Amino acid sequence: MKKPLNFVLLAAIASAIIACNNGNNNSNQPSTNSSNLSLTLTPVNSSLKGKTTNSMSAGSLSSAICQDNNCTWSNSANYESVNITQGEINATFCTGTNSLQNGKGYTLGNGAYGMTFPTGIAATATGYGKTDVILELFNTPYANITQADLQNYYNIGYTTIWISPPQYSAAVNYNGTDIPAWYGAYQPMNFGQIGNEETNPLNFGSASDLATLVTNAHAIGLQVIVDVAIHQFAAPGAQSSPGNATNYYTGSSSNPSSFYWPQTSVSGYIPFNNIWGGTSTCAANSGTVMTGTNPGNNTSMWGPDFADTNAGYSGLPAGSNSSSWVNPSTGGSGASCNTQSIFDGYAAWLLGYNNKSGSMSSAASATTGFNVDGFRIDDISGQSTTFWNQLFSDTSSYNKSSNIFFGEYPNSSASAYDSYTAIKTASGNNASNNTMKMLNFPLLAGLVSAFSPGGNLQASLSTANGNKGMISSSDAYTSSSNGSLAGTNAINLVMDQDTVPDSINSRAMCPWSGSNEFTMSYYNAPLAYGVILAMEPGTPFIYADLQAQAGVGIPPGGGTPTKEYANGSVSYWNENEVLAGVYFHNQALGQTMTWANINATDADNVAALTRGSNYFFIVNKSTSIYSASDSSTTLTNQCYIDLMSHQIVKVSNGGLSNLIVPAQSVMYFVPYTGSVPSTAGFSC
Repeated sequence: MKKPLNFVLLAAIASAIIACNNGNNNSNQPSTNSSNLSLTLTPVNSSLKGKTTNSMSAGSLSSAICQDNNCTWSNSANYESVNITQGEINATFCTGTNSLQNGKGYTLGNGAYGMTFPTGIAATATGYGKTDVILELFNTPYANITQADLQNYYNIGYTTIWISPPQYSAAVNYNGTDIPAWYGAYQPMNFGQIGNEETNPLNFGSASDLATLVTNAHAIGLQVIVDVAIHQFAAPGAQSSPGNATNYYTGSSSNPSSFYWPQTSVSGYIPFNNIWGGTSTCAANSGTVMTGTNPGNNTSMWGPDFADTNAGYSGLPAGSNSSSWVNPSTGGSGASCNTQSIFDGYAAWLLGYNNKSGSMSSAASATTGFNVDGFRIDDISGQSTTFWNQLFSDTSSYNKSSNIFFGEYPNSSASAYDSYTAIKTASGNNASNNTMKMLNFPLLAGLVSAFSPGGNLQASLSTANGNKGMISSSDAYTSSSNGSLAGTNAINLVMDQDTVPDSINSRAMCPWSGSNEFTMSYYNAPLAYGVILAMEPGTPFIYADLQAQAGVGIPPGGGTPTKEYANGSVSYWNENEVLAGVYFHNQALGQTMTWANINATDADNVAALTRGSNYFFIVNKSTSIYSASDSSTTLTNQCYIDLMSHQIVKVSNGGLSNLIVPAQSVMYFVPYTGSVPSTAGFSC
């Protein structure tokens, strides 16, 4: 159901990097400072109104030196007839394609995809152990992710795929309409079914499908992270498919008086009644079911395992309950043994049977464990830090030291993450003392503000020129008032499943009207992706909804995707700016980031940084084209080429020559050893 990707990578980047010969220095040099790069930029044309293709006839773009005299100036957000207007309000772009919810949506058009890399650049390392970029394959059936797809992701430079929740989940009706599977996938009905049957009625496929996907990904060299929603479960009366009431609750389907929740009985996994030493309270359930009282009757709580007092879709073993429950035998507090044991078993099952020293080539199995490489934890705040530390301690023998765990907690303050980044995700199984990573919502909020009309880009991002910007070489977010998030604990994002445009307005972070600090517009997303792929601290994650990109969506309860349930619009995973950014990120790994000093005469619209002495990045959010009238740099004397425009520049004697910065652009400059047009006035 996915569109094929017209993308040539390996053949285009096969040559090794060799330093260029010194040539003429065509740049005047401003005074040097602590930055590796200083640029004075001058607008070379009047501000371009409306859409532009940045053609060679626009201003002094014609003076740029490009490979084979062919500059590729078009950028995704404003490509030809698919212009997306800067400053477009949320009410316009927060619209998906689900026709059942009157969705319309956008597409970027073919020009935004299928870029060709320039020749004369180095091959880049790809795959597990060498790179780190995460690709989320949201809302995609496991069986639809083919071996060819996996190889393509690997070739592009992605390291890890992140897939939607695998547990048996509910079908959900919203305002009288059955909505797509993605929402139900976060309303679990049973954490004990995966692996018990070969044909589970999951939204995204069977246990066999999941095991096959993990095995195939590992064989190619990709890690697999699964989304886990172990902070909540579906409300009483939930259905596994439209019109089919669940059999996991007793009493009437709409308001049962009690429910039961099966647990796995797969041999070899954590004993469900041993978390607190096999107390009588835990033994009462005999490792078979967990019982509770329906909160819908408004007379009591869920009992010892649950704390919700309403029958909505948020019935959950809540953090308040998990941190306050007291073990009757030991007096210790934390999640009740029943709650803890179910989730411990579920986590261990996904990670793989005694997989502490497991390898990427180990075959996954529904009965011996899926061998996944980590979790993205939905709403990590739904359980206490005590709960999470206990879970990772209990599952230590199933946990490889290379596994990745990160939590979701949409908050603009990094200080709110301090207790979560202290969670020891590798407790008990290795000496690395790994701790929880967090999706970097504080940075996302900062990027939304910096790229908004009137936002000061360089001052917001950069620590150069006396700025107190939010990104340093070690911190993926820092603020004098909101705390900091270290790069080692940051998963940097521009969009995710809760912030992308959607026809279903239950995605609260993409409202129908007004504004939201986590909502990145289509227009700015390619530029923001450039920043998170070029910066040093943190791990970048790229969101993809392949079904939405193909114009279809998965019906409630799973099944064949149809156009009626399409639930999104634009995916950027194979968009030009992202493809180039992934290459740049992988090439520059381990190279120290230093912000450049940018002096522009009209506005704070441009920011730039260097990575080590061989890579530099520029982002221009304005509709102005700039030329570099002055420059100074300590970058290595050699030629560089921009992956996006194929523009060639040369660093010689501390100056940088012939730089033109297109409007609304990101530029990724890497070492270049190819030929230069005869009109260049320099050689490499």
